[in-house]
Amino acid sequence: MLRSRWIQAVVLVALLVTPLFLFGDRALAIQDSEDKVLFGPFTVGVGQAARLNVAVIGNPNELPWDFVVRVFNRRGDVVQERKFQVEPNAIGSFEINVGNPGIFPVDRLGRLTMRAEVVGFNPQPDPPGKYTATLEVYSQLTGHTSVLIGNPDILPAARIVAPPGSSN
Repeated sequence: MLRSRWIQAVVLVALLVTPLFLFGDRALAIQDSEDKVLFGPFTVGVGQAARLNVAVIGNPNELPWDFVVRVFNRRGDVVQERKFQVEPNAIGSFEINVGNPGIFPVDRLGRLTMRAEVVGFNPQPDPPGKYTATLEVYSQLTGHTSVLIGNPDILPAARIVAPPGSSN
């Protein structure tokens, strides 16, 4: 009898919470016209890690994009910064170092609050190309992503490049 009440309670809570996930606002990144994507603020809990992913969209014959990723703590201090390049049609990732509690003030529940920005520079402005960035918070134990922040609405349609000598 106790077990069936527990199952009924779990099902009831799941039914009540499901509309919040289906009809609630999505967490989106903000991308402005300066090829900058802003994330945050977001929180990482005990046993979690965070990663920024950048995907460059464009012709494989174009030059790689240059990126600068900055992570800020709740005080607004830059606590991590990294420069890297990503080839067109490739993905680059940046692990945020959440293991150092000295750079991230911890709240009373042990959570770390931060924000991040990704700045991209295309050395070959014609054709301009595009990039997209996502931020994920995942479990260090299982690797399962619990939060994924990005904006799929800003992705451009894939360009089809005809091979040389074709009739297109």
